[in-house]
Amino acid sequence: MRGSVLVVLLATASVAHAGDGASFDPASVYNVPRGTGDPTDGPADAPVTIVEWSDYACGYCNRVQDTLDKLSRLYPGQLRWVHRTLPLDDDNTLSAEAALAAAAQGRFAPMHARLFAVHGRVDRAAVELIAREVGLDMIRFRGDLDAGTFHGVVVADVQDALRIGVSGTPTFFVNGRPVHGNQPLKVFVDTVAAELARAGTVAATHPPDLYAALVGDGKPVADAPSDANNQTTDLDPNIGYRVGLGLPGHSLGPADALVTIVEFSDFECPFCARQAPILVHARQKYGDAVRIVYRHMPMHRDSMLAAEAAVAAGDQGKFWAFHDQVFGHFGHLTRADLDAFAKAAGLDLARFDDALDTRRFHDAVVAEYAAAEALGVDGTPTMFINGQPIVGASEVAVFDRVIDAHMAMAKDAIAHGVPRADLYPIMMSSAIGADLADPSAIPTSTIVKIEMRPEDRARSVTAACRRHDAARAKQLANGLAPDLQQRASAVCSGEGVDL
Repeated sequence: MRGSVLVVLLATASVAHAGDGASFDPASVYNVPRGTGDPTDGPADAPVTIVEWSDYACGYCNRVQDTLDKLSRLYPGQLRWVHRTLPLDDDNTLSAEAALAAAAQGRFAPMHARLFAVHGRVDRAAVELIAREVGLDMIRFRGDLDAGTFHGVVVADVQDALRIGVSGTPTFFVNGRPVHGNQPLKVFVDTVAAELARAGTVAATHPPDLYAALVGDGKPVADAPSDANNQTTDLDPNIGYRVGLGLPGHSLGPADALVTIVEFSDFECPFCARQAPILVHARQKYGDAVRIVYRHMPMHRDSMLAAEAAVAAGDQGKFWAFHDQVFGHFGHLTRADLDAFAKAAGLDLARFDDALDTRRFHDAVVAEYAAAEALGVDGTPTMFINGQPIVGASEVAVFDRVIDAHMAMAKDAIAHGVPRADLYPIMMSSAIGADLADPSAIPTSTIVKIEMRPEDRARSVTAACRRHDAARAKQLANGLAPDLQQRASAVCSGEGVDL
């Protein structure tokens, strides 16, 4: 009986939406209900609430999970998630109800992850096996499924989706602003950044319910053309971007170099391997007039552990020796290969192996990857020469021409009185975008002292914790406002750092 109610609702939804074809305008705010009884993550008073309609059998919903994880890492303590469901068919309500039953026992996150891992394809026996594995009280879990305890929540989710015009999954509303489907991280970041600013303004009026105040005047239903979608933009080669200097030990060349080349790269990327000798050529040709910075964007199967290994090498002051070993033996990234490279680079192997075994620098690498995507980088290698993006491997002659042009501009700036040490900081001060991995890795001018914004300082604290630099984290945390201190502490405690 309860299944047939949902079938009728879904059938009604398909007819209604096929007729009007309305969608949501990404520039508008909609009055989106949070639902009752749906699982939530994040602080109840978070400035940004993201209501998501999803389904475990939806491929796009599955694929976007990695993006959502990175978004949560970029904005710790600032996002509240409300997980709502819009099943593709009646059979999928078992997954939705199982997730809700797990949430009632405080185990939504692991159940959520496991159901996506099997693409929602579960029968009763399979879902009970998962429930056992994630540590649920099986008597309570079976009782909830048998009684249909949470079926009403699923029905309410479908009804609300129908009422406002949600017709597909995943659909997200960021403080009421829509993000359609499996979008790049940059789309989510740009939307969250705008909504953080709006939330700050509204919060200053001290509303009793911040989310209600943010969406209260929003549009009630979908009203945009059916092809309305979030806009994505490629990196503009004619614009300078604000790019920091990455993780400690990943820079080669002096701080006062005329040209700084920041490369987002991947140890398993053949185009990055092709670019590596060209960067060596640049250092040989231009010497200390050029600084090269390597930043991690591991996009392939084995490159994540390789990136973590390189950060572990950097922690011992030998990143570049390890880097040269990896690209000198391109295509060999087994654990035995990484150990061999570490030995050849002269690392303390016990310390190196411990870092890999405990995944000590995993979060630091993920933060680098997320920062690249948030900036608009969608492939490797992507280089920023004094902030100007160059996508893909370059020929030597082309690369040299770009360097020569920036070299000439730098020399002209020095001739007009800019101190050499201030070249890159001044360029970054007028660039666009933000480095969301570690704002403190963007150098500051020696003549114009600009204090980091409190938000950026808090982000830099968490960055230090993710690379397990407790001394740096505590230094940066000194003087943080209580709410920022609390937010940073939540991340740092997870990394074993007590602020």
